[in-house]
Amino acid sequence: MAEAVAGSQAPAKGRHGSIGVWGAAALVTGSMVGSGVYLLPATMGAVGSISILGWVAASLAALAIAGVFVWLGPAAPRAKGLPDYVEAGLGRFFGVQCGVAYWSNNWVGDAALGVALAGSVGYLVPGLATHAARLPLTLAFIWVAVAAAWIGPRMVARVEGVTLGVGLLPVVLAAVFGWLAFHPAMFLANWNPQGLGLTQAVGASGLTAFWGFLGIECAAAVAGVVRDPARNVPRATLLGVGGVAVLYIAACTVLMGILPAGALAASSAPFADASRTAFGVGVGALIATCALLRALGCLTGWTLVSAETTRTAADGGMFPALFRTRPGERSSAPNLLAMGILTSLMAIGTVSPTLGQQFSVLANVSVLLTLYCYVLAGVSLIRISGPGTARRAAIVTTAVLAIAAALALAASAKPLELALALVPLACAALLYLWLRRR
Repeated sequence: MAEAVAGSQAPAKGRHGSIGVWGAAALVTGSMVGSGVYLLPATMGAVGSISILGWVAASLAALAIAGVFVWLGPAAPRAKGLPDYVEAGLGRFFGVQCGVAYWSNNWVGDAALGVALAGSVGYLVPGLATHAARLPLTLAFIWVAVAAAWIGPRMVARVEGVTLGVGLLPVVLAAVFGWLAFHPAMFLANWNPQGLGLTQAVGASGLTAFWGFLGIECAAAVAGVVRDPARNVPRATLLGVGGVAVLYIAACTVLMGILPAGALAASSAPFADASRTAFGVGVGALIATCALLRALGCLTGWTLVSAETTRTAADGGMFPALFRTRPGERSSAPNLLAMGILTSLMAIGTVSPTLGQQFSVLANVSVLLTLYCYVLAGVSLIRISGPGTARRAAIVTTAVLAIAAALALAASAKPLELALALVPLACAALLYLWLRRR
């Protein structure tokens, strides 16, 4: 999970931007790769090596959804973000729904990042790896991030800058050098420990795997800085999403061939545990430290993004005026307090026997909320691109495939995850009615 960027206006074909297709692909990749992937192998361990097929399904869904945003950029050039894209085609009610869902995805994701931080600390300090210590650690990190956002964007930017360089090290090390310790027999033994059917296994792992692709809406944002965007943005999107998919699949495949599925499922820091097994205690500690630092950077960054999302929505009339601030001011105290309280409640309400199980619930709820936004974006694209729109057949086909892929992923969610995701949507409907009466 990486910081999402609002859509921007796509320049006309032939305009000379500052980067080519490879630079644009790097931007798309960077929008998705974040610290949230560090705990995904633990959730996949419960399913087994067959979860690689879930990664493939999630990758294909990501490609289809990215195509929607490639088309939405020029179709709604004045839109400033995902809720605006939705409102442009579906009206105010669904714009508010999308705004609340996207905002809720942010603070649910913050809770998942707090859990990931607690796992890294538990690996480095075994005395804090207990079930009793996990929740206090998670809550402490959540409120540290809130405090950093209260100090201001400069503090958050410093934390992000310090941690950005180490963020990819655990994943890249596993994807490239982990093959030296890969055991095919271990991978095969881990294939399907629960004896799940193919559809059930792909569904169980595909929804969680899509967590690694959140931020894909940034595919529309790169058009303004790309040479010949009509040609290069679709190529960059394909390369960026494909590159992320290859990286994630390679890393998770390697881990399945190093550690038993049960050990992965019980791990609080799967990349660190695999690195320790393959390369020694020192490397394992280094990887855990890298994961800790990057997760802290992502948590502070996403807390600020969440607060800014609230403020932007309030300025646009989608949220109560309580959350508004004047341009240039830091996020308001009510805004950040609401973020901290909601994130803490989500962390408390999803406490599970293992860290991986709790992370899985949080990640899946976050994904469900985002998939709802993506479905709305796909329907909005179909509405915006009327009968006279050039290349309408291609646009509608892309949107239909994206909607179908998102619904297929959501269909595998557990009842608890669906219930938790529906709460913000119900609140969004009440919020719309309240705003309409004012």
